[in-house]
Amino acid sequence: MGSTFGGISNASTAMGVARYGLDVIQQNISNATTPGYTRQSAQQATVDSATGVPSIFTKPAGMGGVMISGTARMMDPVMTARARTEQARSAQADTTAGGLSNIENLFPEPSNTGLSEQLNDFWNAWGTVSSNPGAVAPRAVLLNKAATVASTLNAVSTSLSGLAASTTQSLTNDVTSANTAATQLATINGQIAIASATGASANALLDQRDALLTSLSTLVGGVATINVNGTADVLVGGQSLVAGVTTTPMSVGAGPVLSVGATAVALTGGSAAAEVTSLTTTIPNVQAQLDAVANRLSATVNSGQAAAFDLYGNPGAVMFSGTGAAGLTVAITDPKTIAAAATPGTTLDGTAALTMSGSGRQAGGPDSLYTTLVAGVGSASALAQQQQTTQDAVTSNVLQLQNSVSGVNTDEEVSNMLTYQHAYSAASRVLTTLDSMLDTLINHTGLVGQA
Repeated sequence: MGSTFGGISNASTAMGVARYGLDVIQQNISNATTPGYTRQSAQQATVDSATGVPSIFTKPAGMGGVMISGTARMMDPVMTARARTEQARSAQADTTAGGLSNIENLFPEPSNTGLSEQLNDFWNAWGTVSSNPGAVAPRAVLLNKAATVASTLNAVSTSLSGLAASTTQSLTNDVTSANTAATQLATINGQIAIASATGASANALLDQRDALLTSLSTLVGGVATINVNGTADVLVGGQSLVAGVTTTPMSVGAGPVLSVGATAVALTGGSAAAEVTSLTTTIPNVQAQLDAVANRLSATVNSGQAAAFDLYGNPGAVMFSGTGAAGLTVAITDPKTIAAAATPGTTLDGTAALTMSGSGRQAGGPDSLYTTLVAGVGSASALAQQQQTTQDAVTSNVLQLQNSVSGVNTDEEVSNMLTYQHAYSAASRVLTTLDSMLDTLINHTGLVGQA
């Protein structure tokens, strides 16, 4: 009888385990498309009989049944950590490529309307003046071409400043988002610690933790350390951003300089790292080269003006004033003050204007500097796009490997569902059989020979 009743208990636990397994599968299938969800698996363990207790009061040894020992998250911690690292690199590569592409768009070369063509028109206008130095109309056209060049340099410089401002705003937003994620992670850490101490399931909390760690990696290159109880600590630039339930906020200072608390940090990944590089190196370098073009143009033309004579017989006036691409303006308003003659008093002398018309082909001239600038920006942008493509491919492969372990495969879940379904049916059949046996023993034993 003890064995029979023990069998009923075994069948009952088997049915309960199968039902729990089906519940876990339902959870997996329901969250198959939920971002950040990690596939779960019901963990089974045998139930041993109690030692030192007569078998009549317990199950026979070796036939103690089955129980659920826990619900495991199916994930590879090494692969998950690598995925966060590659995602941080992808975010940095994507932001770098996007920033350089925006800069490249400011220099639409080769183009009929770009600065290169405008400089060419400007030098050609000097040639036209040299062919007819006594006429005012060609000089007026020259001034118009000069104004066009100056206006374009002003506009490109303003656009660069606008890019810097928008990049600064993006950096500020990323740091704000990182601080928010850090605060949320600290809260989750507290909840995970409680769940770990009480033995409650923390799988949903661990999924939220991993999502926040990914966010911190892609934003500021946060490096995570997973503790024994499931909580996570995060370092940014070697400084502690999250330690258990404590956070140290990040901030953006002038420069820009990023700090964790009062300590300045150098980021090694994430979109914020690319934004800092853009603000401290890329945009300033391009601006400096553009300023060099404007200053060389001003110096070349103004020195030529000073060495020649205008229609009034006076030394040429300064054509360009201001410094840098943003400050360059045309200072001449009277076309007759353009100096085209090499000697005073010769209104039909266009020698100086002819010499000036060849300045665009001089080595180290403004045209040459601008060509170098455009080539450098284009080369850097192409390289960044190539690195972006390569890194995205690496990240995609790593995420696929991670998903093969942690992701929900509905075909596999349906297969497991059938396994649990048959296990449940088999346990039910055992229970039915035992019930039939007990019915025979209880209701039919001892009836032989009765009238």
